Amino acid sequence: MFSSFASWLHGVRRRLSRSEWAIRHLRLPVSENTAEEPGLLLIQIDGLPRTELENAMKEGRMPFLAGLRQRSNYGLTTFYPGVPSTTPAVQAELFYGVHAGVPAFSFQNRATGKIVSMFDPELAKEFEADFSARGEPLLEGGSSWSNIYSGGASPEECHFCISTFGLPNWIHGGHFFAKILFSLLHLPSLIRIVALLVLEFLLGLGDAVWGLFKGQTITLEVGAVLSRMSVGVAVRELLVIGGRLDLARGLPIIHLNFLGYDELSHCRGPKSGYAHWSLRGIDSAIADLYRAAHRSRRRDYQVWIFSDHGQDRTRSFEGEFPGRIRQVVADCLSSTPGVPAANPFPSRPASRWLFDKEKHHRENNKGHEEEFSIASLGPVGHLYLPAPLTNDQRHALARRLVGQGKIPAVVHLCQDGTVVWHDAEGSALVPDELMDRLTSYRPSLRQEMVNDLVQLARNENAGDLILLGHNGKGECWTFAQERGSHGGLGPEESRGFLLTPPATSLPEGSDDFVRPEGLRAAVFHLLGKKSLDPVASNHSLSTHLKVMSYNVHSCSGMDGRISPRRIARTIAQENPDIVALQELDSGRSRSRGEDQANMIASVLGYHVVFCPTVTDGGECYGHAVLSRWPLETVKVAGLPSHPGGLWPEKRGALWTCLNFHGVRIHVVTTHLGLASAERQAQMRALLGNDWLGPVMPEEPVILCGDFNCRPGGATHRLATAFLRDVAGPRGFSTFSSLQPMVRLDHIFVSRHFRTENARVVDNHLTRVSSDHLPLFAELTMTITEKTGDPTLAEQEIKGS
Repeated sequence: MFSSFASWLHGVRRRLSRSEWAIRHLRLPVSENTAEEPGLLLIQIDGLPRTELENAMKEGRMPFLAGLRQRSNYGLTTFYPGVPSTTPAVQAELFYGVHAGVPAFSFQNRATGKIVSMFDPELAKEFEADFSARGEPLLEGGSSWSNIYSGGASPEECHFCISTFGLPNWIHGGHFFAKILFSLLHLPSLIRIVALLVLEFLLGLGDAVWGLFKGQTITLEVGAVLSRMSVGVAVRELLVIGGRLDLARGLPIIHLNFLGYDELSHCRGPKSGYAHWSLRGIDSAIADLYRAAHRSRRRDYQVWIFSDHGQDRTRSFEGEFPGRIRQVVADCLSSTPGVPAANPFPSRPASRWLFDKEKHHRENNKGHEEEFSIASLGPVGHLYLPAPLTNDQRHALARRLVGQGKIPAVVHLCQDGTVVWHDAEGSALVPDELMDRLTSYRPSLRQEMVNDLVQLARNENAGDLILLGHNGKGECWTFAQERGSHGGLGPEESRGFLLTPPATSLPEGSDDFVRPEGLRAAVFHLLGKKSLDPVASNHSLSTHLKVMSYNVHSCSGMDGRISPRRIARTIAQENPDIVALQELDSGRSRSRGEDQANMIASVLGYHVVFCPTVTDGGECYGHAVLSRWPLETVKVAGLPSHPGGLWPEKRGALWTCLNFHGVRIHVVTTHLGLASAERQAQMRALLGNDWLGPVMPEEPVILCGDFNCRPGGATHRLATAFLRDVAGPRGFSTFSSLQPMVRLDHIFVSRHFRTENARVVDNHLTRVSSDHLPLFAELTMTITEKTGDPTLAEQEIKGS
């Protein structure tokens, strides 16, 4: 009844859905017959360090993400972006598998001799074409939102991307009157956007005045206000509307990039309340998209959330050194013996919000051969000299830049292909000798960093000398006009995050961190395109035995969608060793004729035994036991029934055995009747001589299932006279999943077990997957070395 009503409500919601209406009338393509195929919503929070994510969750600024960690058991892993730690480089590796494909956000294009920026659509398109030829695109068949590159998504599915610079197709395409009606249907969202824009303008204006009072430049403050309104509000809200449309359409992979935090952090710093204010809106947007993902009927979606890099609080050469970085370099060139003097190009201060393309064109006109150029939009600067230098000259200039110029570190490529690092402590070869310098990082991360520096120095567009704002110790500096920065190897800019659901498979070696290439491999694995070799799972053998009992309601969720795959994903998130499932279909027309028990076991990689209790021709209905270890079927039989009782239905039980580290464990699952007298008769049978009676005193027994009885009732008292309820006398409510009110599901164990943990799995996924919530228990088994009597000396079984 509960599930039918919930399914009806979901059906009404779908028929009234603005997304479904837009799909029909804007003629947007959809995925057909893919409801059981995996899909991924990959959300990027640009520039958010793991440290600031944890602070925001702790302080209540991101309550939804905190709930994913606490209630849905999402795993938190460090995301290492590589060097340079910029979005163009990270997305080149994530989308195409190309390491250090872009040497910085701004650099000199050696082919043209011009200083360029990845803000340039033509440049982004040119680089993307090269990357696409070198690696399989990650977003092929999906959509790309607010990124540098398309990632392989078709032009119609790229929105606010620099390489395509396209608006959403539901804005510039479709029937005119359909778009008018679409706008009217989203009128509350449009009103909300306008109200937020006004609010952000007023708040930004106040912050700008305060910033000017504290010594910030007017260029920085005006740029921050404009960015706060456009990127922080307007684009964010459009991403939510578009992302919901794509989820309703069932695209296999959807990548959205929220830029608001990153932009505001550049202005005031990553720890500032100014930047953290944007996280509230981003958290709310993710919550909206998460719910839309789990409501989609065209794909079985997972939601992963990550930041492509972090940010460090920085001091700026633009504000603290007379003449800025260009004058610093000019002074060092003129004072370095044996190095030809050169003059810097005249320029205005570098800024995140002001990039004068024509200025750089003028700087690269012919006739300035004696002048050097610097691309320095961040903490990684590239110095390009008018004439090549010998190794000794590069070494001398680098030492001068570090000593006289106070640049934290300088890297350069020698003529023989070796890479040299210079800082205040002296020079070191990269990678070998530099490993001993970067002692503040873990060894595994240190190795990645030095390898990335080698690739960066060898990039065809890298400078003759590479200037770094951080050397692994001390303060972080930037060469641009900003208070927060990223691009190098600072402690926070090199430490993003990855949030994934439980049981997500990540590449081997992901305990310390995941880099873009590893995330790419995990995405391909989830979508079934490639396998991880080897696949690292969260499961490890231990002293504990994890057991789950779950009434799956024919795999029909509260949204009316039949999905064995979703049930398998619900189970996998808890990583149990033994699973008892009730209400499974096999060959029934109402569930597409699928063998649900075997489908779920196949997804999980478990052994399975199915017990049909109701058979009608080729259609079966019953329950099953799944296990990591092979199962032996001991008995399958019916239980006493009362045909004249309430809702008469045949009832049966399945008795299996498995070998757990040399110990034989008996697992019985059942689904008892609705009438009290019927349940008591069935329980007496299960505990009697024909079933478990002779076994319980001697060997470990687990009896679990949907008993349709409350704790303390007559049926429950019969069971606890011989066995122990893992959840205690009151336990937890498992029914209905919409609003849990009573516990009908139980796990009873013999005295051979000690309960370490028992709980109901209650999260966003389980509330929609079935009308019952799963019951989960973690047990430790105890046996006697000689007699097997658990009342004597206890010995804990150790996992191998």
